[in-house]
Amino acid sequence: MKKLYTLLFTIALGSGAFAQNLVTNPTFNNGLTGWTAGFPTTYTLPTLVATDGSDGTNSVQYVATATTGFYQDVPVTAGHNLRISFWYKSSGDDSDARIWSNYKDAAGTVINQTTNATDDPLRNNNGYLPSSTTWIKHEFTVVAPANVTIFTFAVRAYNGGTVSFDQFSVEDLSLGVKENQIAGLNIYPNPVTNGKFSISTNANAEKSVVIFDVLGKQVVKTTATETVNVSNLNAGVYIVKITEEGKTATRKLIIK
Repeated sequence: MKKLYTLLFTIALGSGAFAQNLVTNPTFNNGLTGWTAGFPTTYTLPTLVATDGSDGTNSVQYVATATTGFYQDVPVTAGHNLRISFWYKSSGDDSDARIWSNYKDAAGTVINQTTNATDDPLRNNNGYLPSSTTWIKHEFTVVAPANVTIFTFAVRAYNGGTVSFDQFSVEDLSLGVKENQIAGLNIYPNPVTNGKFSISTNANAEKSVVIFDVLGKQVVKTTATETVNVSNLNAGVYIVKITEEGKTATRKLIIK
């Protein structure tokens, strides 16, 4: 499963400025509107803290005397790439906070990202967030499983920890760059076997071509009308971002 998370092909998509945060009241500008105390019923909402946010405004904080937490249900689309992030700071012994989230289907049945919590980034890989006295961002990317309609974005604080949270975000990267915007777009051959591939479109105009590896590193940036040379790239899976006449699309590229 860890290979799956690496090969989500979302880093290039995330470089677009179009992905929208699906979380309601993500920075607590409207207090705790949209957020609910977690389960069991002994969990409580955190305290609103003004002027101590990671962005300089509001945040929320627990001074935990027992396990507690809060959550928000976020509508998502099955099969879409989701970039999930939040900011936190946590005092203590590296066992005071974590994300502990899941999904629900239309019937309300809980669905986890993986069956094994140790491979599940939504459950902190069965671990905890490292302690930090300054704000730090926790971010990862997943694919929403089949049949889900809701992502339950939940975090927890544990006995003895002082934990603050801010800037919650769920971005649907599958909507970040509109596919098929470039009429007639075709990349061939794919897989690439001879060190180059061609791009054809209805307009057949000059294109900006940027290629990213699975870690999000830009490995090629060029302009082309048709043929792109990738003979210097190792065999593997890449993302190609193509812009032509102001329109952009992304495609998965395999090099053998």
